[in-house]
Amino acid sequence: MGTNGPVTAATRSFRFPERKWLRCLIFLIALAVIMWAFRFPLLRGLGNFLIHEDDSCRADVIYTLGGSPLDRGVFTALLLQQGCAQRAYCTGENIPGSYKAEGRSVTEAELTRTAAIREGALPTQVLPYPYGTSTWEEAAGVLHHARSIGVDTILLVTTDFHTRRVNKVFEERFEGSGITVLVKAAPSSDYEVDEWYRTEQGLLMVNNEYVKTLYYAITY
Repeated sequence: MGTNGPVTAATRSFRFPERKWLRCLIFLIALAVIMWAFRFPLLRGLGNFLIHEDDSCRADVIYTLGGSPLDRGVFTALLLQQGCAQRAYCTGENIPGSYKAEGRSVTEAELTRTAAIREGALPTQVLPYPYGTSTWEEAAGVLHHARSIGVDTILLVTTDFHTRRVNKVFEERFEGSGITVLVKAAPSSDYEVDEWYRTEQGLLMVNNEYVKTLYYAITY
């Protein structure tokens, strides 16, 4: 006869949860190993999900959104040189903190325009439109401006990981307007789009975009 005594219902009820937790632990360890093994494709996928741009760039006018003035300004000049449009307007009324510290009231719109001109765009081609402190406000301002100048197709320029949210916001704002909205992604000079997770700026950009995407989904 064994020394452990008979297996009672109470003993079985104690052992079954113990085995269940063991299976859960093994599953979590296996999942962690798989995610680590495929971490780079998963991270690239997280970044690629945020990118939504159109193949065509032909438009009546370009609107370059505020933020990242160097990258967006340089890319705007390139699009103008390629004949995607004849004019560009740079939006954004925010003043970067570094300029505020110097007592200089230079808006994002003016900084983007300066970058585009330095890259070869003609001053008469790129004009400031310092309106909006957020994507939602910029969409309202661009809609009003596009209607006032009577265009049919506009091309938005923004940073790569910003494109999906921009596309969604402008689609909502422009619904029923009769104006076609195209989006192009300006490459970032701070990180490689497929390896954003290797730099601090890339990590901040992707993290902020997911937070903002959630915020916009809840708020708007």
